Amino acid sequence: MNINYIKWLTIFGVFAIISIFLVQIFWVRQAFTISESQFEQSVNGALRRVAENIAIDTKTDFQQNNPVIKINPRQYIVNVNSEIDAELLDHYLTNALDYFHIDQDVEYSIYSCYDKTMVYCNYIQKKKPQKEFSTPELPKFEGVDYYFSVSFPHYPIVSLNNIPMWMITSAVLILVVLFFMFALFVVFTQKSVTQVQRDFINNMTHEFKTPISTISVIQQVISDPEIVKTPQRLATYTQIIGDEIRRLNDQVEKVLNITRLEKKHFDLHLEEIEVHEVIQQVIFNIQNTDFEKPIKITQSLEAKNQVIKADKVHFTNVICNIIENAIKYSKDDAEINIKTCNSDQKILIAISDKGEGIDKKNLKKIFDKFYRVPKGAIHNVKGFGLGLYYVKKVVDTHKWTINVVSTPNEGSEFKIQIKNIV
Repeated sequence: MNINYIKWLTIFGVFAIISIFLVQIFWVRQAFTISESQFEQSVNGALRRVAENIAIDTKTDFQQNNPVIKINPRQYIVNVNSEIDAELLDHYLTNALDYFHIDQDVEYSIYSCYDKTMVYCNYIQKKKPQKEFSTPELPKFEGVDYYFSVSFPHYPIVSLNNIPMWMITSAVLILVVLFFMFALFVVFTQKSVTQVQRDFINNMTHEFKTPISTISVIQQVISDPEIVKTPQRLATYTQIIGDEIRRLNDQVEKVLNITRLEKKHFDLHLEEIEVHEVIQQVIFNIQNTDFEKPIKITQSLEAKNQVIKADKVHFTNVICNIIENAIKYSKDDAEINIKTCNSDQKILIAISDKGEGIDKKNLKKIFDKFYRVPKGAIHNVKGFGLGLYYVKKVVDTHKWTINVVSTPNEGSEFKIQIKNIV
C-alpha cells in the first residue's frame, strides 16, 4: 500500500473521529441540558401546585406569578404568604411529586421568620433506603415572610437515566474508535512486515547476484580453449569459483537454518563440548577469512568450568554470527574482545566490539526476523537480517539467556549465560 495513501487515510480517519467526538459531545451536552430543564420544569410545576393548595387551605390570596425560587439543581425554596401546616405540606408534596412523576427522595424544611429558626424538617423516601442522611443547614433568605425549602439530595447534576439513547450512541462511538485504531495498527504492522520482506528479498538478490555474476564471467573466460595453456591462471579461476560457490552455499544455509529453527520440533544434538575450543576455532576461521578490513581479536578466556552440553554446530554458529556481526558494523578497524568466566554455576561469554553501536530505540528489535538497524538510504553492510534472529532462537532453544548493552559510536557487548555446565 502506498505510503501517501496510508498517510492521508490516517489523517482523514483522525479528523473524522475528532469531528464525531465534537458532535457527540455537543449533542450529549444538549441532551443533559434538556434532561435537567425537564426535571426543573417538573419540580417547578409540583412546588407551584403545593403552594396553590396551601393558599386554598389557608384562604390566602395567591397573587405570585412564580413562588418557586431555584437555588441550584438540587435545592428550591417556595414562598407562601401564610402559616404552613407541616402535615398538609407532607401530604401535598407527596401527591405533587407522584403527579409529576418525580421519583426522587425529597427533604423539605419549614423556616420561621419570627424566631429565625427551622421549625420543621422531614424526609420523603421515594427510592430504596440510603445508608445515612444528614439534613443540611437551611439558609435564611431576605424579604421572604414564610417559605419552605425542598431539596433532592440524591438527584445527579446530569441524569444519564433519562437519556439512554445517548449512552448507546456513545458506546457505539467508542467501539468505532477502537475498531479504527485496531485497523490502523493492522495496516501499519502489515506495512512494516511488507517492508521488511521487501528488504530481505532485495538483500538476498544482491547477495546472490554478486557471486553468480562472478562465476558467469569466469565461465566465459575458461570456455576459451586457450586457457589450458595457462594452468596457473586456470587454477586461480577455479579457486575463485570455489570461493563463490561456498559463499552462495553459506547464504543458502543461513536461510535453511532459520527454516529448521521455525519448525515446531527443533531437535538439538546435545554433546559435551569445550567452550574455549569452539571459540578459538571460530577465531582461527575468521582470521583466515577476507573481510576487507583489519581485524584484531583479543581473548580473555578465564572460565575454569567450561565444558557444557550443547549442539556443537549451532553453538559454533552463534559465536561466529556475533563476531561476524561485530566485524560488519565496525567502521574501519574491527576490534573485538572475547571473555569467559564462571558465576553461580554458570559460564558467561561476553563478546564486545568498538563499532557503531545501536540506539536504544533499535536495541529491542535487533533479534527480530529480517530486522536490520536502519541506515537511511545507505546499505553498505551486507546481510539478510537473520544472523541475530538465529542467535536468539538457538539461545532460547538451549534455555540460555542473552543480553545486549550498546552505546552509539562506542560499541556493543553481547553476553550469553549458559547454565548447563557439565
